[in-house]
Amino acid sequence: MKHKHIKAILISVTISFLVLSGLSALILNYKIRRDKETYSYIVQNETDKIVTTVDCVMARVSTLKAFVQEHGGDDGFFDSIAENVYDSVREDTGVSLKNIAIAPDGVVSSVYPYSGNESLIGFDFMDMSREGNAEAREAYENGHTVLTNPFDLIQGGKGFAGRAPVIVKNGGEERLWGLVTVTIDYDNFIEVLNLKNFAEMGMNYELSFIDSEGARHVMDSYGTVGAGAVRKTFAVRNLTWELAIIPTNGWLSPGLIIITLIIIVTITFLIGVLTNMFFRLRDSNATLLHLSNTDGLTGCYNRRAFEEDLDKLALSAPDDTFICAAADVNGLKQTNDSLGHAAGDELLIASAECLIKIFGSYGKVYRTGGDEFEILFSADAEQFEQIKEALQHEIDEWKGNIVKGLSFSIGYVARRECPDKTILEMVKAADERMYEEKRKYYQRTGIDRRNR
Repeated sequence: MKHKHIKAILISVTISFLVLSGLSALILNYKIRRDKETYSYIVQNETDKIVTTVDCVMARVSTLKAFVQEHGGDDGFFDSIAENVYDSVREDTGVSLKNIAIAPDGVVSSVYPYSGNESLIGFDFMDMSREGNAEAREAYENGHTVLTNPFDLIQGGKGFAGRAPVIVKNGGEERLWGLVTVTIDYDNFIEVLNLKNFAEMGMNYELSFIDSEGARHVMDSYGTVGAGAVRKTFAVRNLTWELAIIPTNGWLSPGLIIITLIIIVTITFLIGVLTNMFFRLRDSNATLLHLSNTDGLTGCYNRRAFEEDLDKLALSAPDDTFICAAADVNGLKQTNDSLGHAAGDELLIASAECLIKIFGSYGKVYRTGGDEFEILFSADAEQFEQIKEALQHEIDEWKGNIVKGLSFSIGYVARRECPDKTILEMVKAADERMYEEKRKYYQRTGIDRRNR
């Protein structure tokens, strides 16, 4: 009998091992698949942020081009507008520029700031012996704006630049005038992207660009990113970049493997351990999904969540109680500059808490930029008035530990006033009304917009 019991136990253990091994393989594969899906959302969100940041900087290339064309090729305007164009990039994106420059016939005649960029005066973008000039010649000869990959600058440091050819009219005829260029400080750009947050979240990452010959060049990384990483190849203007992330401990952490082995050999706790694994997997994926939809500083929904909700609203056709609002925190840059970034963070966090408190029961609050918020909610006319009064009261009563007051510029657009507008048109109209409120705020307070 004793030997029969041993044999039965061995059979039972063998069967249990095979069953649990099969179940564990299925569950772990499921976890990896779901985690990779969630990581794909995170990568998409980050690459969208990178593209948006570069596009915002590249808009200044178009601005310079327009100024040259407006002045018929006369570059005397440059000194009067250069500082504003230069400063606006940091205000809008946090990115610092190495310089902005104009180059009639491809030769630099003016640069801002001059200090530190003296060697650029007279620099010939058509000289193919100089690094970074291939793209300049491409822009010049083919007539379209191009972005360079990072390269070593002649004035020191590293950067990457947008080059745009300028066509001007003279006596009714068009001619190729030259180039305008905006050069981004590479090191500062990487710092502003703040990809090190991935490392703090337990991820290895690698941001790289792929050159015209297909070679990959690492721009920023942490840890080792292998073949199993979630990768996103994306276009940054005319360039091809790639972002890859993977958990630092791999898709299956040592702890999880140990737990799985314990489950396999501990038949008595089969149901309990499997149930525990299920909830752990669900919570893990829910946490990662929450991170991909939530702004880390304020706890608001982020831009990715905002764009997804806009797509859903466009399909659902909301009724006439639907309202969209655009809000911008007044004085954030001035607060950061005068009181420090801790004060700026306090202002942003307080702004989010105030908006969530007032609008949270009616809809959603999203942080879509540095000091920019969007609100999508539903309220009838009476509720809408109560909301605005409550918001103003909350703003008036708020006092922080560092910052003493809170102020918004906010624009509203209600469905009932524009039933024929699309959702995107309503959002744009709300933004325009917010900017009008901000303009009035600047006029009323006398604050310089560059110090906002």
